[in-house]
Amino acid sequence: MKKKFVKAAALALSLTLSAGSVLSVNAAETQPVTVEQQTLGLSSIDNARQLGGYVTKDGRHVKDNLLLRTAKLSTASEEDLQTLKDTYNLGYVVDFRTSSEIASAPDPQISGVENIQIRILDESQDASAATNASVAGIYNIDTSNPAASMLPIIRSGYISNQMYVDMALSETGMKGYREFFQVLLNNEDGKAVLWHCTGGKDRAGLAAVLVLSALGVDRETILNDFALTNNFVQQNVEYMGRMAMQLTSNPDEINGVMYLTGVNRDYMETLLNTIDEQYGSIEGYLVNAIGLTPDDFTKLQTMYLE
Repeated sequence: MKKKFVKAAALALSLTLSAGSVLSVNAAETQPVTVEQQTLGLSSIDNARQLGGYVTKDGRHVKDNLLLRTAKLSTASEEDLQTLKDTYNLGYVVDFRTSSEIASAPDPQISGVENIQIRILDESQDASAATNASVAGIYNIDTSNPAASMLPIIRSGYISNQMYVDMALSETGMKGYREFFQVLLNNEDGKAVLWHCTGGKDRAGLAAVLVLSALGVDRETILNDFALTNNFVQQNVEYMGRMAMQLTSNPDEINGVMYLTGVNRDYMETLLNTIDEQYGSIEGYLVNAIGLTPDDFTKLQTMYLE
């Protein structure tokens, strides 16, 4: 009976992870949010997608193939790198990873493409316990036995619905995302900008949430795009769930492993609600925490909308 309960819990989470990323639930108008629409069509880079096609609240569209987000590029084939350079006219790669992540899996050099390293997580000794746990654990999983290395992180209690709050409201996070927006604003030649972390889901996912917000896309579509990671990595999520079930019978721990493999939409909603409480709106956060000016909003929308 216990095994059946655990399997049912994991299956329910798998369905939850893959649901909610098909359509916006805006009552006035639904927007398709699908793998087919957003994929970059790359075979060797995980979670590789673009933000183009989404309709803004004033009726404009995000330009196709200019704003790209992926997981780490260290696995990229020569063919996929050539596609990024030639087909997508890639000009900039923004790497959000920590120094240890970069050292263990450096980005390949792409001729004519500028690589910019921006820290989102505080790597200093003064960082909070939760941040240090993230730096030491979540983004440096033992790939030989990933489920086993995730379980201590989950059991530590550091992973909670506050994880994106800590990331977005930390001094390092705000400074990093401010630098990221400057890269977008300085992209005068109109080339594609690609940003990534290790899994392309948390630090890169938060960046996508902020960019789409600055461009004027509605919140439900933004959240559905964030949750779309779970469709891109669905096989990995299900595989990790099966691995976790061999190590623990605790459904919360199994679900935790699956959430760390994918993303939890509720966690991002918690961040957006917290931002509303502290800054009045996401726009208020972008102005007062990130430092965007009215001219910056206008320039971003001129550059990346049509």
